[in-house]
Amino acid sequence: MKKITLLLFVFIVSVNLNAQNNTEIKNSIRINGLALFTGFYELQYERIISEKNSIKIGFGTGTLRDVSGNDADKDFEEAFGTNSFNNNNIRIVKGFTINADYRYFFSHLPIPKGLYVSAGIQYLKLNDKYSYTNSLNQPDAIINNDYSIFNIRGLFGYQFIIAKKIILNPYLGAGITLGSVDENNSRVDAFGTGFSINGGIDIGIGF
Repeated sequence: MKKITLLLFVFIVSVNLNAQNNTEIKNSIRINGLALFTGFYELQYERIISEKNSIKIGFGTGTLRDVSGNDADKDFEEAFGTNSFNNNNIRIVKGFTINADYRYFFSHLPIPKGLYVSAGIQYLKLNDKYSYTNSLNQPDAIINNDYSIFNIRGLFGYQFIIAKKIILNPYLGAGITLGSVDENNSRVDAFGTGFSINGGIDIGIGF
């Protein structure tokens, strides 16, 4: 249902904007097309600020994993080395993200069209919970972790303009992550750094 709602939103905005006479694009609203297959939905806004530059901000939320039954049993076995809990096992991973990127376009084509490089930062907040039904027939959380992740990233991409208004933007890049874990069950915090791969295909409308 969420996928259908997002697609209808893009279609309605497209119809309204294509009715306008002004074809110059200074702004765009888009979604990450790959997110439609992950359950984590992201809405983004891009604003042209000069002949070669733009800024883009985004917000996303959703559920990355929500499994029970056999799928949850497999997750329990990977996490704990056993699925002996095996009594209405459930695993849910959900959260939200906000991000901002600064883009520089190399192409001589009028932006926001062509090849670009961008630098940005992303904040990701996730909750990962494993639970089962105990002998008292009550849900019992074995793991209930909150993850706070900052991702400092660099991206390369190419932005296509189709039929004067439709944005198609594949991109790929890498980042350095700084994160912390709040283990709610044990009240222990942990910190770490890592490396991330970032990619997607934005689809949207310019105006």
